[in-house]
Amino acid sequence: MYAMIELTEADMELEQGAYREPMTELGILAYQAAWDSGFRAEKDVLGRTFAPLAPHIEHIGTTAIAGSAARPIIDVVVGLAQPAAAEPLLAGLRMYGYRINDRNERSSLGTRLLVRWQRGLPTHHVHVVEYLGSNWRQMLLFRDVLRLDTRLAREYEWLRRRFAGLHPANRVAYARAKATFIASIVSQAH
Repeated sequence: MYAMIELTEADMELEQGAYREPMTELGILAYQAAWDSGFRAEKDVLGRTFAPLAPHIEHIGTTAIAGSAARPIIDVVVGLAQPAAAEPLLAGLRMYGYRINDRNERSSLGTRLLVRWQRGLPTHHVHVVEYLGSNWRQMLLFRDVLRLDTRLAREYEWLRRRFAGLHPANRVAYARAKATFIASIVSQAH
């Protein structure tokens, strides 16, 4: 079992330019097979949008772990040789419900974050990263470790449920609480 972490006031602060969702409770749902088909549909949309840049698109996050409960937001990573080259293509995603900000929003990982919305709720988080760069490798490594080790996947699910209960409307605290576990898994897997 990995050590539990204590959150400080600094954990509650949001870095400048970091993505902010509206304050709603963090709902973790039982695994849904529809998450995989939702990813495949989104992969088609993203593949067409970023086609000139030869994208590599993968399903990440807990919706990519069969049998694992998750927040119903499909996480996707788009790997590009030059992520900055995607900026002129982003406007094409608006018709699919993506909100594109001029200020180049970043996730807590420092990646370009795109969020798709439907009926007032976020449905997809898309991280645009350098293909085969450190973020690409770490995201896929974490996903693959959880896919292979059901004990770790269950432990991570338990932690996420606990953190969501402790911080039902604070996504920053929730994300930071998960970060220690994720970093531990990635560093051990290297």
